[in-house]
Amino acid sequence: MIATCAIDLRTGRTVGRDADVVMPAASTVKPLVSIALWRGVAAGTIDPRLRIPAGELPVPGGGGLVESMDTATELCPADLDLLMLAVSDNAATNALLGLLGFDAVNAEADRLGLTGTRVRRLMGDEDAIAAGRENTTCAGDLARIVQVLATETHRRTLAAMGQSHHRDIVPALLPDESLIIACKQGDLPGRVRHDMALVDDGERPVALAVCSEPPGTAMGLAQVAAALYREIRAAPLASG
Repeated sequence: MIATCAIDLRTGRTVGRDADVVMPAASTVKPLVSIALWRGVAAGTIDPRLRIPAGELPVPGGGGLVESMDTATELCPADLDLLMLAVSDNAATNALLGLLGFDAVNAEADRLGLTGTRVRRLMGDEDAIAAGRENTTCAGDLARIVQVLATETHRRTLAAMGQSHHRDIVPALLPDESLIIACKQGDLPGRVRHDMALVDDGERPVALAVCSEPPGTAMGLAQVAAALYREIRAAPLASG
């Protein structure tokens, strides 16, 4: 199944298909973790000056950047956030989930009105997956998260997503190379492949999400994303 959702952030018009179908979230849950992080910093429950040596972070495996760092390298929450979003580092994500707790992240999901998004496990926790504790989301929720990022004050999260190294789905086939695209992919081999993005031409930004279970090819999902973007932009803005 391929599920989609796009929101025209100027008009609120929404298009998509099967947008409420819940699937494993993979790494698309990470922007929600970032939102919870910076809310915690603003509320004073997370100290942005905290320094954590890389050697003290439990690593889930998979070759993330944290695993390759000198063990004495000290990382602050902002560093972990950047690693989580730009290169999808799972050790950085798990460190932030340890600081925040699942309840704080799920409280953000409730605050945003997300219907299918829940965090129930750490990244790479195969035992939790086998026990049925899976992180979940849906295309409508992912587009809603992007909408929130664009319309509230989330400069840090969007800036980190704008540096994503994984750009072979939503950004791949969009027509204008000058578009500003902040995106976050999620991939569980053999299970799901998703992408979520803010696509902004400076006048009419669009929140866009494509999800697939079992996983579609990157190029196939890129074609779906490009068609979805054309569809949402085809409707004229109201005059006057």
